[in-house]
Amino acid sequence: MQLPRYTVSMRWLTGFLIAIALPCAAQTSAPASKAKQLSAGELKELLEKKDVFFLDVREPKELEELGTIKGYINIPLGQLESRLSEIPKSKLIITACNHGSRAARAVDILEKGHYKTLGACGLAEWKEKNYPLIYPKQSDKK
Repeated sequence: MQLPRYTVSMRWLTGFLIAIALPCAAQTSAPASKAKQLSAGELKELLEKKDVFFLDVREPKELEELGTIKGYINIPLGQLESRLSEIPKSKLIITACNHGSRAARAVDILEKGHYKTLGACGLAEWKEKNYPLIYPKQSDKK
């Protein structure tokens, strides 16, 4: 049985469009962050030995529920670009979130603004190692 001519043409056209679309889709995906990922051990050592600006980029409710590290400054990732003036350019910066992906994006934002960063970390590993955490309470919003 021979297929109608337009069926063969449609198959060829579909294959052609897929072949063109795949490389384009790969090019439009977001580039991976170049931020150094810090382990809990590396983070602990840096916090003990260096004067750093520790930036937790999670939402305040997450800090309340999951904990953070003493001395933290909280600026949620979604607000970071509009609040860069609150971050000192004279200090080395470590960013944190729960698993490290938002913290890595924060490093990218900071480095574009010419801030000095040491890396990004996820505090889930910190918690697993039973390193000390604090649980800040959100202020009552009225």
